[in-house]
Parts: sequence; structure tokens; C-alpha cells
Amino acid sequence: FFLSPESRDTTFSAMRAVTAALRVERLEVLRKCTPQLRCASGGRTSRKLRQAQSAQNTTQTELPPLPRLPSVGSQEPPPGLRRLRLEQAKLESVLEAGRKLGPSEAYAALLRSDILQSDRAQVACSAALNRLWESLLVFRDERRVWEAAHATWRLEHAAWKAEEAEARRLRTKKTSEDESGSEPEATPLPMPLEPPEPTIQTYGCYVWGSVGSGKSLLTDLFVDCCGGPGSRLGFAWRRVHFHEFMLEIHQELHQLRRAGREKTTQAVARRIASEVQVLAFDEFQITNISDALIVETLFDALFQRGVAVVMTSNRPPEDLYKDGLNRHLAIPQFLALLERRNVAFVEVSSVCDFRFALAEPVRGETGWRDFIEKAEVGAAVEERLRSAFAEAAGEAGEPTTVPVAWGRSIAVEEASAGVGRFSFDRLCGDALNADDYLHLAHRFHTLLLTDVPRFSLEQHNEARRFTNLVDCLYERHVRLIISADAPPEQLLESMTALATVELTHSDGPSPGLASSGSSDWVRNNPFSPEPSTVEAVTRSANSIGATAVEAGDDDTATGAGVAGVMAGALGSLQESGFAAKRATSRLLHMQTQDYLLAHQRNRIE
Repeated sequence: FFLSPESRDTTFSAMRAVTAALRVERLEVLRKCTPQLRCASGGRTSRKLRQAQSAQNTTQTELPPLPRLPSVGSQEPPPGLRRLRLEQAKLESVLEAGRKLGPSEAYAALLRSDILQSDRAQVACSAALNRLWESLLVFRDERRVWEAAHATWRLEHAAWKAEEAEARRLRTKKTSEDESGSEPEATPLPMPLEPPEPTIQTYGCYVWGSVGSGKSLLTDLFVDCCGGPGSRLGFAWRRVHFHEFMLEIHQELHQLRRAGREKTTQAVARRIASEVQVLAFDEFQITNISDALIVETLFDALFQRGVAVVMTSNRPPEDLYKDGLNRHLAIPQFLALLERRNVAFVEVSSVCDFRFALAEPVRGETGWRDFIEKAEVGAAVEERLRSAFAEAAGEAGEPTTVPVAWGRSIAVEEASAGVGRFSFDRLCGDALNADDYLHLAHRFHTLLLTDVPRFSLEQHNEARRFTNLVDCLYERHVRLIISADAPPEQLLESMTALATVELTHSDGPSPGLASSGSSDWVRNNPFSPEPSTVEAVTRSANSIGATAVEAGDDDTATGAGVAGVMAGALGSLQESGFAAKRATSRLLHMQTQDYLLAHQRNRIE
């Protein structure tokens, strides 16, 4: 019953062909029987029949291609490493050390090159990432041994099944010929035991801390050590902004459901695991219930397939989707999964913004290089903008429209040679989101944004769009030239205060709650039909009891109680405060010579 490799391949090919033919035949039978089945069921069709019809229609109607991760055969260093103020030869030397000895050695090499300042939190984080890297090394070696043993087991198991079937046939034949049954039955053949699949000692790392503390840089060092050219580990990786990743996931799930597929999240995880072994998420945050309900199932499926995950965030893990609607349905389970899989939680916080401290912005006699303050320039704003456009594009532009997300398009005031000019009202006043800004970042290498205001709390929606735009452009090294009413460090100053708004009250209800009845609350509630300012949101939150709602208290967060709605809204405002701090740091770094060099390298590539 042992087959040669050639015979085995031929047999398996024939079996696959027969299976495919049976599947087609079954679909054809279902199609022909559809009228009779509908008639017998009163015009209704079963769920499985509808899925079969959908699968057949999918073969006739071409679906848009599913999103695919980029090729990982020869990956360039992550964006944070390309922004370092290092010559290419020195950068390669640093990365080579890390690819052989791990991220701790790469971090130490950066310290020796005087490109970084030593920081205790960063050292601790690099050590945690190094432990993850070493556990992946052990897992890789154990996996190779297991794959060889499992291949041998599959052959032995197939032979055992064949021998067992033959022995059963002979026993049945003997029993029918000799019904006396005087001879004892033969002892069943022992079934070969399947070798246990190895697991990773720790499946990831959750790195959180303040803006500019070095989280993204350390993560970039880690992923390059996992799979850069000549890496000892040799794992395929992907480093992506979490919002962009979830956009792809939702699109892929939608297409799989259209095709009538079941267990779609498992299918997505299987596809990802076939392409990468390490996922790194920048700006990991959960801001809506749809993402919250997906991450636990998706991450569990990825962990089961041996994928390690590294995340950076401004929030500690227990604050993810804090006070969000129906938080208790998803986030506690997700955090329990991370603990069960030994994901390390590392805080990297510092009073110093290293992104700004290590690279001084270029500010000449005429002001910032790419940031035009109206108060300083006066009537020469338009002249400066036209000069900047001509310098970046090499020619004058013309009005046009460009496509953005979901089949929509947006008007461009002026565009030419990869340079686009937009007004603030067009990009941040209209209902655009990060998906649209990603399209613009892929289309333009330089973007001019005019008439950016100094944001007040009442403009928190426009400010959130602006911070999303800055994030998308920064990740792709797009040059951003701005004319604004205030310098970059003051532009979002009022919004950064929202990061300190308290969402919970550790001492119970605040005194104002005891003295105010429900009617007083409704009158002060900023989400009642009576108009209210955002200042009233934060003021009433700290005075009349919104802080008394505990994190994840969804008995009051579903709409029955106004306090829960207040807490959820404050959670969103606090996220806007974190985003404003991050955007300010990135705007200042965009004015540095390091960022400009990274932008120029990105244009050449």
C-alpha cells in the first residue's frame, strides 16, 4: 500500500479532478431542482441553496480582486528606519547587526552611532522585542522539525488506514464464511500518533506610551530584524497602519460574503498566514464596534496559524475602546486572548518627544520651510504657495479631479507632476476620511494645503480629519506644504487638552450628580436637542457625573441612560486629543532636513 512519489502525485491529481467534477455536478443538480424546491417550500429557498446559487453566480460575475499583502521577497526597511539621520552604509551596518543578533543589538548599534539618546524605557522595550525575536527563532527550528515529522506521519497514517481497511474487510469475509466464530479476532493495528504542533512562547508585544517616545522606531527595528535581507530569522513581515489594515479586512470580508463563503474571518486569517509570519500595527486603536467584534476572532485565528503580532498605541491595553458602545461584548475577550497567548505589554513613555528633539526643524529668516504662517508673511502667502508649487512640480498645474475611496472623486485646485493643491475646507471640511487620504498619499508626492485655521474645540471634527490626513501623509513621506493661521506647535493646542479629559471617576459619582436631577442632566447634556458647545461637554463631564460611568458600563451606554452616551462621546474626544498630540509632533518633524531627505528618497524609489 506504499506508493511511489510519482504514483502518489498522479493519484492525488485524479482525486482532485474527481472532487471538482462532483462539485460542479452538484451545483448543476441544485440549479435544475431550484423551481421544484421553491414550489415545495412555498417559494422559499434554503440557506445552503442560496449559497450554492451565489457561488455559481460568482463564477459568472467577476468580483473585484481581493486585497493582497505586498511582496515580501526583498522588502526595504520600514519607514521609521528610512527617516533616520544616517548614511546608507551606516544604516546597513546597523540593520545587519540586528538581523543576525536581534533588535536589542540593532538598538545598541544606533546608540553607538550617536543617532539616539539612551532611554531606560526604550532599552526595556528593545529587550522585550528581543525575547519575542528569540522565541520566533526557536519556533522556526521546531516548526521545521515538526513539518518533517508530520510529513512522515501522514504517510504512515495513510498506510495504517489502508491496512486497517483491508484487515476489516478480511474479518468481515471470514465471519460470513465461518459463523461459528471459534477463532479469536486479530488484534487491531496500533494507529500512529500525530506529532504535536509546536507553539510560540510569546505571540507578540503590545507597546504603548506617549507621543514621540520611540515606539514606532523600535517596532521598525524589530520587523527588519525578522525578515530583512540576510536575516537569521528569515520571516516575511508586514508593517501597516492599523486603520489601513482594517479597511482591507472589511473589504475582503465583504467580498467573501458576496461569494457565499462561510467562516470568512478564518479564510482571511488563513490567507494572511500564508503570506507573512509577522504583523506590525502602527497606531493600534479601536474606535468602533465593528472593529471591536472582529479583532478577537481574527487575532485568535492568526495566533493559531503561528503569526506573531506587534502593536504600538498611545493607550494602555485596558483603555482600548474605553466606554465604547457594547464594549463588554468584545474587548475583555480580546485582552484575555492576548494574556493567554503571552503577549507582552510594554510601556514606553517619556517627557521628551524624541522625534522632535533629535532633528531640529528647519526655520530660516523667512519662517518654516514648508509651513507658511499668514501673520508673518502677510500678503505674500499666495506668492509663497505658487513658488513652492512650481519648485516641487517644475511646471504650472491645472484644475482636475482625482479618484478617492469607494468610487468617489474629489476636485483638485491645481495638480501637475505628482503635486496637488487643496484648500482646507475641501480636504477637512467635507466628509472625507482616512481611506480617501490614503488614495491621495499614493497619488501625490507633494501636497499643498491652504488656509488651515487655528483649531478651536468646536472644530474637533475638522481637526480629527486633519490629524488623519497628517498621519497618512507622514507614513508615506509625502511632503506637506501648509499655509495656516498659527505655527505648527500652536495649531492643535486646544485639541491636545482633550487627551487629559477623565473618562471614569475612581471615587464614585462626583458631587454634582447627587444634587442634580435627571431633568438638570438633560438640560446640560450636550447631546440633547438643545444646542451645546464642546466646552460644555468637557465642563459638564467633570461637574455633573459623566465621570461616574465606569469603563465598559454598557447598561447605561446603550441609549437608555444619557450618562453612558456622554462617556462614549468623551472617549472619542480623548482619542482626538491623542491624535492631535501625535499630529503636532509629526508636523514639526516634517519640517526637518531628515524628513525631506526621506521624502526625496521615496520619490526616487
